[in-house]
Amino acid sequence: MSNDLKNDQEIVDEQISIAEQKKRRAEEQKASERVKNREMILSIATGGICIALSYVLSLVKLYEMPQGGTITPASMLPLIFFCLSFGAKKGFCATFVYSLLQLIGGYLMNFPQVMLDYIVAFTLIGAAGFFAASAKKRIEVKNPIKRLKLIKFWRIGAGVFVAFALRFVSHLLSGVIFYAEYAGDQNPWVYSTLYNGTFLLVEAAITAIILIGVSIALGLLRVKIVSEDKASK
Repeated sequence: MSNDLKNDQEIVDEQISIAEQKKRRAEEQKASERVKNREMILSIATGGICIALSYVLSLVKLYEMPQGGTITPASMLPLIFFCLSFGAKKGFCATFVYSLLQLIGGYLMNFPQVMLDYIVAFTLIGAAGFFAASAKKRIEVKNPIKRLKLIKFWRIGAGVFVAFALRFVSHLLSGVIFYAEYAGDQNPWVYSTLYNGTFLLVEAAITAIILIGVSIALGLLRVKIVSEDKASK
């Protein structure tokens, strides 16, 4: 009789344990869904702001090249920041939208030229997102700006370099294919390399310096806050 009671109690305990596990899994799933929804809303809001800022900055031309291409006050900075803060998938979505905005007032010769000079060139900026911190680490930080602190300096620099390098390749091909007549006696490849490299190199340097500077500033601020907390204790 006592054995039967013992077995019944074990069955009841097991059922209670299973119920608790199911409840815990349900709660964890709900918490995960809330985090995902929060991240989606944050990415849409931040992405919209970054796309708008990049577009506005692209209209401020510090120097304009004869056949297109301008040096701006780091117009790619907001986009690359977004990519580093939210990763490649969302980054490519944002840069694609931005590429469509660049068609407004752009020099549109034919479909292949439009693809190379605008759609492909600017969408490839999203490659900077491959150098972002892991999704698990990013989600834990609600402030997108503070997510830069999760990335090592060399990764930020590499992200900027890769993004601009890919954009450069797209513009380079466009220059060789569609603007070779402007090269004169010069080799079209050399002409296009020098032409596009001139303004893109400056833009890349400005963008990398600012992003790394912000990351350093965040690190110093964090150290200061920690030091003050310890001193107060």
